[in-house]
Amino acid sequence: MTGSHRPRGAVEVREALVAAAARLLGTSAPERISGRRLAEEAGVNYGLVHHYFGGKEAVLREGFSRMSESYAAEQGLETAARVAPFSLLGRPDFVRALAYASLSGEVDHAHVVHPTLDTAMDWTLEARPDADETEVRVDVGIATVFHLARCLFASTVDPWVERDGEVPDMAEQVEERLVLILRALSLGLDPGTAARGEREPFRRSSVPD
Repeated sequence: MTGSHRPRGAVEVREALVAAAARLLGTSAPERISGRRLAEEAGVNYGLVHHYFGGKEAVLREGFSRMSESYAAEQGLETAARVAPFSLLGRPDFVRALAYASLSGEVDHAHVVHPTLDTAMDWTLEARPDADETEVRVDVGIATVFHLARCLFASTVDPWVERDGEVPDMAEQVEERLVLILRALSLGLDPGTAARGEREPFRRSSVPD
């Protein structure tokens, strides 16, 4: 529990439990977060977890939603703003929560949603008005895998890429190249061309060759 104030009343207790869930999900897999641990982190009686939520699963679902909403608000998604590539690097707690939930097989159970997926879909469908939506979903899904992999393993890969600091800007170059690859994957362009650092021009499918 953060601070010495003990939550009282339905509103404070529910808020404290959801906030506790959001904090713990960034450090532990969902199955390792017990109802008692949630209560202790929130500074409330264990029985209140069941009284207000019916069990820890509901608290964790709301905790995931809180993290998603927080990230979306930071990125301005409520105003349909374009999200900067690899913006999740600024939210390692959310990246870890996604990874823990995925590895534990509780993503569906916890209703985890990457908050930029719908935004990416809307933008890509707009850019490819004549494309099949299923094909676009596949392309956006593949790009998302690359995006999340970068955010998850940047701290492991970057030191190797930079040769222990010998080439300090190499990680930035990797990220710039990955941005081109994500763009190519989303727009149905040639990812091989993007991987070579070449920006392939995109033409709407409605424009004849």
